Amino acid sequence: MSSKRIISMIEAHARTLMLTLAMLIAVFAAAPARAQGPSDVLWVAPERASHRANPVLPTTDVLKKGHDLFHRDCEQCHGKAGHGDGPQSFSLEKHPADLSSDRVQSQPDGAFFWKMTEGRGVMPKATLGENEKWSVIVYIRTFSTKH
Repeated sequence: MSSKRIISMIEAHARTLMLTLAMLIAVFAAAPARAQGPSDVLWVAPERASHRANPVLPTTDVLKKGHDLFHRDCEQCHGKAGHGDGPQSFSLEKHPADLSSDRVQSQPDGAFFWKMTEGRGVMPKATLGENEKWSVIVYIRTFSTKH
């Protein structure tokens, strides 16, 4: 093979490589960042679900039950105080909600119940019974910063 032919092939490969690199840069620049942090898209429960009232009263036994269930099923992601800083939260694409925040605490109990029942993304559907879910919601209310 002649040296002109070799140079021509090298130049063709270089152009192909540069074009591929430019396309990759364009794709990654256009893709949304996957940094940790709260989701930009709010998770809103349907209106009908938000109107559902919590039938469970906040007794000492209910709070204890809610605490125990939260510790078992939610704390790994949401953290001990519900700030979204549990040990597994940092490995997730989207940071878990801060359950003590005004934005979350202002949501009705029915919205919490619906979200626990439906799940979304890496948050699984809760396998708890109805009264167990309501007990967890009563416990989550203790995270309010307005206490």
